[in-house]
Amino acid sequence: MKNIWFVSIQLILILGLTACAGFKNKEVTAPHEVGIAYMNLETGEILAFNAHELFHAASTMKTPIMFQLFKMRDKGIIDLKREVPVKNQFTSIVDGTLFSLPIESEKDEILYPYIDQNLSYYDLIEQMITHSSNLATNILIEYTGADSISATMREVGADGVLVMRGVEDLKAYNLGLNNVTSAYGMMKVMEAVYKSDLLADSSHQEMLEILKRQHYNTMIPAGLPKDVIVAHKTGSITGIAHDAALVFPPDAPPFVLVILTRGWDDHAAAQRVGALISSKVYDYHRGLLKRTDIAIPDLLKAE
Repeated sequence: MKNIWFVSIQLILILGLTACAGFKNKEVTAPHEVGIAYMNLETGEILAFNAHELFHAASTMKTPIMFQLFKMRDKGIIDLKREVPVKNQFTSIVDGTLFSLPIESEKDEILYPYIDQNLSYYDLIEQMITHSSNLATNILIEYTGADSISATMREVGADGVLVMRGVEDLKAYNLGLNNVTSAYGMMKVMEAVYKSDLLADSSHQEMLEILKRQHYNTMIPAGLPKDVIVAHKTGSITGIAHDAALVFPPDAPPFVLVILTRGWDDHAAAQRVGALISSKVYDYHRGLLKRTDIAIPDLLKAE
């Protein structure tokens, strides 16, 4: 059911829900769309807005890749300290033809000097998450396999999260074969990063530390007080700006917040709206606001 918030004290499936209660709802006339999901990690309370709407995942799909790699490490399949070749040649999921990432499309220049050399899985994970390196992403997904990532997403209940391919597979993109996520699904991914039984406690802590080193902090963290610790992964492409976070208030239980946006021409504008939503949800989490105090459509018109 779109454009409404709902709350549940239990961890419930939202699919098929026909009657919900939640934040104020007004008709949205702007061409902007958001999907939002919040979970209190102590009580299990969930709030959501368009939580099952599917969005292009952009770089949020890199967190499921990281999760899969740590799962493989805990099962003894790989050693994250092992070094693997850094290459810039990958296989399209459409027909098996080879493609490379254009250097100008890479968000960081850190990995290009290492082409034809070796780096550890762990170093590649670090660059994939903290600098959103597409080159690191494509290298790593060849070792995990997209099918195994999607199977793990089903195990953690991450409905709507589908990792099909690496980055810049233009043949797949042109056929509409894209990685997708819902706010609810990515919320479950972040919950799994925090406490899934599929991983060892040490893996949870290592993933959190990597996510805390995120270099892009203009959406969810921007709406929070400076002393709040945030472990998160952003994602952006044309018309898309996302953030998925584990938030650790100093005076309240931790929570998950996922904000997916679509339709803003200016990423900075979408990020400012996301920061405003983040601020409101933070006040709700700390008992300073009621659900009915937060009218999401009004926040979408803030720009």
